[in-house]
This record gives sequence, structure tokens and C-alpha cells, in this order.
Amino acid sequence: MGISGVGIWQVLIVLVLAVLLFGSGKIRRLGEDLGGAISGFRRSLHQSDKDDTREGSPGNLSGNLLQAGERE
Repeated sequence: MGISGVGIWQVLIVLVLAVLLFGSGKIRRLGEDLGGAISGFRRSLHQSDKDDTREGSPGNLSGNLLQAGERE
């Protein structure tokens, strides 16, 4: 028995049924779309991190705070 009672044979049966039902081309396109969405999400996270680390950006308040005792 595998993870939470699901064995390798059950997984193989589900995969075979999915291929028979949808076809290998549609499953391949679905995987490519899912991978593209995940990589786009990761890219946007890295881009927002880069934007936040720039000085003066609204997300980075440490560059905009006044030092203790400073007056405007």
C-alpha cells in the first residue's frame, strides 16, 4: 500500500483512463499550460521582490523613514 491507501496499480489505472478519455495530446497541452502558469507566477514573484528592494519604492519603507531626531 502506498500513500494514504493509494497503491501504484490504482494510480496506473487512473492514468490509463485519463489517456483514453482525453488523449495524450490534450494531456500534454494541459501540462504545458500548467507549467507555463507556474513559471509565470514565479517570475512575477521574483520581479516584485526586485521592485521592493529598490530604494524609494513604496514597498520598501526603510529608505523613506526619517531617522530618530530628524525633522522635515
